[in-house]
Amino acid sequence: MNKIREFIEGVKKEMGKVTWPSQKELVDNTIIVCVFAIIISLFIFGIDQVYSTILEAVYQR
Repeated sequence: MNKIREFIEGVKKEMGKVTWPSQKELVDNTIIVCVFAIIISLFIFGIDQVYSTILEAVYQR
């Protein structure tokens, strides 16, 4: 039981050291992540379409 108490106290102490982002930083970073996720998804979609077109051309012969 003593180890559990020490663990919880340690967690509380470490959580006190955390620097939390402001709401503006959080919103800005969320927008950046969403935009880059969309960009990467579109890039992968484009590459997939190119490969699909090439493979269809190869297998039709």
